[in-house]
Amino acid sequence: MASDPMTPFVNLSALLTGITAAKLVPPLSPSTVPQQIFDTAKTNGGATFDQLLTIYADAVAQRMTDAQIANQVFVANGPDVRYLARSIMLAWYLGSWYDPKVLQAYDSPKPPPGPPSSVVISSDAYTQGWVWNVAQAHAMGYSNFTFGYWAKNPPALSDFTGATS
Repeated sequence: MASDPMTPFVNLSALLTGITAAKLVPPLSPSTVPQQIFDTAKTNGGATFDQLLTIYADAVAQRMTDAQIANQVFVANGPDVRYLARSIMLAWYLGSWYDPKVLQAYDSPKPPPGPPSSVVISSDAYTQGWVWNVAQAHAMGYSNFTFGYWAKNPPALSDFTGATS
């Protein structure tokens, strides 16, 4: 694994979310949300977190395509890796941590009733969750847009995510 695990984590997160790494962690950004998500995933993922980053690093070293890397993460390395990756995706999008074991329970033939439980990582993680950018909206009661923004058409989705397809 790289000496700075944040870089491969962000690159893996970009692959998982479909949002470019430069958008997830912009240069010179004062936001601590990426570090909060990293710390939450590392703390809650334990050895599986390290395994996930190693799988990603090995796949990149082998020059695998994004589809091949996704296969390594979601198919080839078992449910612990798969559901941790899903938890990381949800953390970036929703600003909440969903325990991988809880997500796995909802993927069974008889899922538990009601929505899965989660813990909000921080108020910043929630308000800066990528779901708001993808929806071209903002969290209820919070907006970093200027007054009257609603009178204009929103920018293209690619302006928010950096993705072109």
